[in-house]
Amino acid sequence: MSSDKKFDLDAMFKPRSIALVGASRDVTKLSGRPLRFLKEYGYTGKLYPINPSAPEIQGLKSYPTLAAVPDEIDLAIIGMEAAKVPDAIRECAAKGVKAVTVFSAGFAEMGAEGAKMQEELRQAAIDGNVALDGPNCAGLISVREKVIATFNSAMDRGAILEGPVSFVAQSGALGTYMFAAAQDAGVGFDYWVSTGNEAVLGFPDFVSYFVQQPTTRTIIAYMEDARNGEAFQRSAREALEAGKPLIILKVGESESGAKAAASHTGALAGSDRVYSAVFDQCGIIRAHDVEDLFDLANICASKKYPQGPRTALMTISGGAGILMCDRCEEAGLKLAKLSEETTAALKPALPAFASVKNPVDVTAELVAKPGLLRAPMEITLADPNVDSLVIFLGMQVHNGEALARDIVEAAANSDKMVAVNWIAAPAVAVQKLRENHIPVFPDPGRGVRALGALVKYVRRRTSYLAKNDSPERKGGVPKPSTSDGPRRDKILQIIQQARAEKRKALTEAEGKAILEFYGVAAPGRKLAATAADAAKAAAAIGFPVVMKIDSADILHKTEAGGVRLGIKDAKEASTAFDDIMAKAKAYNPKAKLDGVLVEEMIQNATQVIVGFKQDARFGPVVTFGMGGIFVELIRDFALRVAPLDEDEALAMIQETKAYPLLTGFRGDTKRDVAALAKVIVAAGQLAEDFKDEFAELDINPVMVLPEGQGVRAVDALLVLK
Repeated sequence: MSSDKKFDLDAMFKPRSIALVGASRDVTKLSGRPLRFLKEYGYTGKLYPINPSAPEIQGLKSYPTLAAVPDEIDLAIIGMEAAKVPDAIRECAAKGVKAVTVFSAGFAEMGAEGAKMQEELRQAAIDGNVALDGPNCAGLISVREKVIATFNSAMDRGAILEGPVSFVAQSGALGTYMFAAAQDAGVGFDYWVSTGNEAVLGFPDFVSYFVQQPTTRTIIAYMEDARNGEAFQRSAREALEAGKPLIILKVGESESGAKAAASHTGALAGSDRVYSAVFDQCGIIRAHDVEDLFDLANICASKKYPQGPRTALMTISGGAGILMCDRCEEAGLKLAKLSEETTAALKPALPAFASVKNPVDVTAELVAKPGLLRAPMEITLADPNVDSLVIFLGMQVHNGEALARDIVEAAANSDKMVAVNWIAAPAVAVQKLRENHIPVFPDPGRGVRALGALVKYVRRRTSYLAKNDSPERKGGVPKPSTSDGPRRDKILQIIQQARAEKRKALTEAEGKAILEFYGVAAPGRKLAATAADAAKAAAAIGFPVVMKIDSADILHKTEAGGVRLGIKDAKEASTAFDDIMAKAKAYNPKAKLDGVLVEEMIQNATQVIVGFKQDARFGPVVTFGMGGIFVELIRDFALRVAPLDEDEALAMIQETKAYPLLTGFRGDTKRDVAALAKVIVAAGQLAEDFKDEFAELDINPVMVLPEGQGVRAVDALLVLK
């Protein structure tokens, strides 16, 4: 959970005094380790062990209660049996303690009784204005302040690598091990926090706090669940605006636990696909494993960011150059085309047998001549066609430090990013590069992949900031709808009628009427109650027509045999009416049949699907993909969280495999993509405007007509909450 209440997190991460409630004399116990670490790592504030059974603990005077401490207390560390914790929080509040971290387990993670106790703890903290981390957490670390308020076993190593990265972990144990592994990977930390059950403070609160810290340049995280979707997105946008990359290793990618939904769209928008959409919209960089997380942390901690995808490669191995080229394509990077001036300047700077094209192969001559690298680096970095330079090296046991020094000095003279892939690099060389904020990776491909992610982040942030300056946007997202009252009243009347009839969904006719309020065109249509009405309606609309059963109780008409296409005359329309009604009754004898919808038949169009579902975490999520029955078979679709603008809608369309079918593939007619984007935006706005009323929308298919002729919503299913 993330609290709307503002708490003093400086008291948590920069405390002037710390009380250790339940502190132990035994430095190996969880309740004894924090005091030991605080002393060993040189915390300079005041320390107050609280334990009524011991007058002295680890060389410090112990107090029987918090109230007995003569001074103010900023932070309390609590490690005791769960049943005693709520009272301990009340004691903290009475004493004026501003923040606590609770190690104790046995709360919501243990079931109903534990959840009840956690709610008591939460309320005590809120009532007492106490910022609470946990319960069931591993505490926190503030590296520069030497606040080691944790039992983290990585602290047994005796040293912490300081740096610009802050870490939020939703797992205490894994977060602890990752802290140690990150240090081994060269990730230097500013802050670290284990969030536990997030009874009061949640993941977004810590992200927002770290964003505000001038010493934090990058935030990494291990995430299992965004418990407050709105607050999570808000904190992610704060990080994006501040230019501090938020990199998240999100687990739980399987959709196997997703519940079946009433419409196609509900079934498609599985939770991990929604997370991916949220990450993309909020500029979050997603790591796919622990190694990836650390690589991304290292490259994002650099002081220079790439301004585009044009990448120059420099290597001492032709094979490594080929491998890096492959990774560039996968990562969305473009091999920079070196200018004629650059290639001409490289020739005298390299051996005669070297390649001066990208990738630039300086050859193994570098082993004998370590000074060979600097001039080609400077020449390549000066090329206006180059945004970044990635270098590959191997071993260099005797020349490693000199090479690293040349790389550092050449990079210092350029405002462009330099990354180094160095297999079996000497430790002294790695240290030299890291000290000078040049990311180094032990594999030819890892630096390229990390650079690709950073380029995508820079592009997303640039786009976000440009949109955020627009008066049409508020907080980085489109402004809420300013739909007129009469339109809303009419839609609410339709909803109220459906609820009065105890229906779970609207009829197709009702759904299309609502879509038309949002500017989404539908084919000309009439509802027929008899075969004669159907024949008359078809003649009035003009042949050929389509005929479909109209019933809120039959969601998928094709399966029920309730659709007829290409009706050519009145007699066929009359026969089709009787057949459709009979099959619908057989399919669902209890269904309320409102009649048969007779519609204009849309031809020369490409079928797609547009819809939305209300996600439990993030609210309205809009879906776009291939239409008809193929949406489930091929599963080619894109997601975004609503509301969204036309640029985002166009991006959704372009990222699907179906996109070429809309752009004149193999000489076919170009389709009205601009009109389709407006439909996607409208679906998102409808979802946002009526998020308390509608659970799902499925417009399947949307018929996309030739360019300039618009689109038509051929079928529409709106499911009520």
